[in-house]
Amino acid sequence: MTTSSPAVDPHAAWPVFDGHVDLVYALQRPAAPGLAAGAFAPQRLAAGGVRVLTSALYCVDSCNGPSAAAHLETLIAADAHWLDGLPLIRTRADLAHCWSSGGPPGRLRLLENADALLEFGVAAACAAGIITVGLTHAGRNRLADGNAVTAPGGLTVAGWRLLAELGEAGRVIDVAHLASPGFWDVVRDYPGPLASTHTGLRRFCDLPRNLDDDQLAALLGCGGLVGLAFAPGLLTRSGAADLEGVFCQLDWLVQRYGAERVGLGSDFGGFDGVCRGLEDHGRLPALVARLQQAGYPATAIAGIMGENWRRYYAAVLPPR
Repeated sequence: MTTSSPAVDPHAAWPVFDGHVDLVYALQRPAAPGLAAGAFAPQRLAAGGVRVLTSALYCVDSCNGPSAAAHLETLIAADAHWLDGLPLIRTRADLAHCWSSGGPPGRLRLLENADALLEFGVAAACAAGIITVGLTHAGRNRLADGNAVTAPGGLTVAGWRLLAELGEAGRVIDVAHLASPGFWDVVRDYPGPLASTHTGLRRFCDLPRNLDDDQLAALLGCGGLVGLAFAPGLLTRSGAADLEGVFCQLDWLVQRYGAERVGLGSDFGGFDGVCRGLEDHGRLPALVARLQQAGYPATAIAGIMGENWRRYYAAVLPPR
């Protein structure tokens, strides 16, 4: 795999909507520099053209059970503390303002591992501004099995009950970490919006964590959206990933399914290692340059870099 990258034009940043970023997880790590410096510094986000981020509240599997609700409360508080400079998006009007204002990027809240909702409650999650919900992380919880579970099953009785509540509340379900049986339960029966916010493709990297061709066809066929992750461990079995590899997988998705249902779900902050040429958001103009080099039209590039996610969430969020 090549490690060369197109030259980056600092004036070529296109509006970016990143469908999955582990901001809170990254900022809580020891010696994390905070938003003022490091990978998420304002100048790097600005250099990448970032307008909106979907910020994950990652509930670790070790907290699953009745104590998970308290853990979720600490994550919401941490999100409010660390990300105070990034406006919280709750409505379509908020999204439109962040997309066009030229101010700091806005953020949507995503819950990664919804075990806590059995005590915390869907109403409280909605009040906290959680728009998108992933039922599991990698392990087993009281709702379903995640992608790392051996011989996994589908949704539990509690999982089905919570899924119905989330549907009534109009939440987006993120299928990124569900094991295959749970994935199919959700895709076949959930009446609301679906997405895989940060994923790799099993065709390129054969891992249970990644989506296979049948899953992609089903998810995209029902109006879902796929965010391609930049995590090296999801892109290649060797763990050595670069911009060209990301482009190849994006290009395969577009050639197979069209450019309208593909976006970015970098997972920045949520993985170790580096995708060479896409080390942080400030390098995203290099991906634009590669798409231009391949002859992608402006409308397709705009969609992949952010317009597809913007349009998707504009249809989900309440007007005001």
